[in-house]
Amino acid sequence: MGMIKLKKAAGFDLVSADNVGAVKIVSNDVVIEYTTGYKCTIAGASNLVEADVELCLGGIDEMNGASGKANEIIALSSLVTGTTVASL
Repeated sequence: MGMIKLKKAAGFDLVSADNVGAVKIVSNDVVIEYTTGYKCTIAGASNLVEADVELCLGGIDEMNGASGKANEIIALSSLVTGTTVASL
């Protein structure tokens, strides 16, 4: 299973790069929707922007078909304060 690493103030969060159906901005957060019926909401210390979607997509694309280690840490325009997984 491929994972992307998102930089936090201390450490990082891991987010799955598998079965991604969409990546978009929703209420100033980046939301990754999965074909499995779940979504991961990535919140920043300040508003996240479309460029952050592109950074996440680049990390997901890099991990496409990969397994094992996660790729390098992705630094979004704002430090990640948390990630939440929920049903769509």
